[in-house]
Amino acid sequence: MFSLYSKGCEYTLRALICGLELTNGQGFRAEDACREAKVPESFTRKGFQRLAHRGILQTVKGPGGGYRFPSSTRTISILQIVRIVDGEEAYRHCVMGLSQCVDKAPCPIHEIWKKMKKRLIGELSRTSLHQIIHSSKKKARLGLLEKEPKRKYCANHQKS
Repeated sequence: MFSLYSKGCEYTLRALICGLELTNGQGFRAEDACREAKVPESFTRKGFQRLAHRGILQTVKGPGGGYRFPSSTRTISILQIVRIVDGEEAYRHCVMGLSQCVDKAPCPIHEIWKKMKKRLIGELSRTSLHQIIHSSKKKARLGLLEKEPKRKYCANHQKS
């Protein structure tokens, strides 16, 4: 089955967005972000650790510690996060699940996936974490998230 990214990456992205929304861009605690995003903390912490190891997140030591971004979320692309959490091989697999799928021995939808993948990677590389956060806040303010229950990824979006 094809998925855009792993469950661990989904949890990490959701918790990052909720953590940043909770604290208005300041540092956040993993447990608070996970609770708010309603995602399992153990999976999400692994994603946070990978991001910290690669310098996307910084750990904050001491009581009330957690994570913070050492640079602006405007410079962090969604593709960076996906590739760090899921590995550099993200999007290099066959969409039909074949072990060998290359231009010389393609699967039946290889050419379609190749074109779509190029566009997808381009969009994810151009879309910053800041843009996603800003977009979700705007939707929440307009009440759009309440009208679309499947899009409620942060508990605070469920409040009136």
